[in-house]
Amino acid sequence: MRFSAIFFVRHMLVGRVVMANSSIFNLGDDRAYNEWREAKLAGYPQSLADLVVEINSPYELTADERTALLKVCAKANMVVFAVKNPDIIKDNPLPALLKQLGVEDVDCNLGAGESGLSKLSPGGSAYGPFANYIPYRQAEIGWHTDGYYNTNERQVLSLALYCHRSAHEGGDNQLLDHEIAYIKLRDENPEFIKTFMDQEVMTIPARMDGDKVARPDRTGPVFSVKNGFLHMRYTARTISISWKDSQKVVAAVDALTRIMNGTSPFIIRGRLENGLGLISNNILHTRGAFIDLEDGPKRELYRLRCFDRVATE
Repeated sequence: MRFSAIFFVRHMLVGRVVMANSSIFNLGDDRAYNEWREAKLAGYPQSLADLVVEINSPYELTADERTALLKVCAKANMVVFAVKNPDIIKDNPLPALLKQLGVEDVDCNLGAGESGLSKLSPGGSAYGPFANYIPYRQAEIGWHTDGYYNTNERQVLSLALYCHRSAHEGGDNQLLDHEIAYIKLRDENPEFIKTFMDQEVMTIPARMDGDKVARPDRTGPVFSVKNGFLHMRYTARTISISWKDSQKVVAAVDALTRIMNGTSPFIIRGRLENGLGLISNNILHTRGAFIDLEDGPKRELYRLRCFDRVATE
């Protein structure tokens, strides 16, 4: 059954949306931060339903549909689109949809192939050796942002998903706006932010292809500011990450883990059903394990990663 609480949210959000800038994330400028924080939290969505915008066709948005999608995403760094009649979808709608939202610089990673599109289904990787990687299995995936192993110059700033067919059981998501995570950490202890902005705080170990280095170590910050907007790179996978050896880092990681695993109303929970999709500025997210019937259709979820953000106009 499709998500039942679908409605148009063009006028749903309360409070002004403030365009981010570097001074907001400067620990020495509390005034700019507090003004931004107040506006950010005012009328913030509290459920998946609060994020949903209905659209007729992802290939040709109306002006009102585009405005609604951008408004919700500007507020929460994410928006859920609901295609009124999913039967009209004949091919993956994500490239056409994101282009209308100002997103075109596609990350054509190995798992996605030349098109940049990934099918997150068992065995769906375009690159055979990746078939056993977690996104292409039925396993649970912990908190992460996408592309955390990319170079600092080629960070994934936006992520989109579209559900063509949901799993028989499971596959639920948790979503957490990285700006909310930043607020929670800074309010508790600004030193956590300083620690996470250290350029050497987190290293993703090299990926090996046999005895050859397919991708070298990637070292960089958790939080950074790109074009005036906050960006986050993170994974909870202990085998895919190496933290700088410091008690301050331990304390910051513990605080973030506590926030992500808590019961905050800012953590959005739900599942993408057939015809639903997520557009985001690469927020923190999880995926629960899922089950497909052995003799039935398999889960089909499509993903597109890009190096530019969703437009803010």
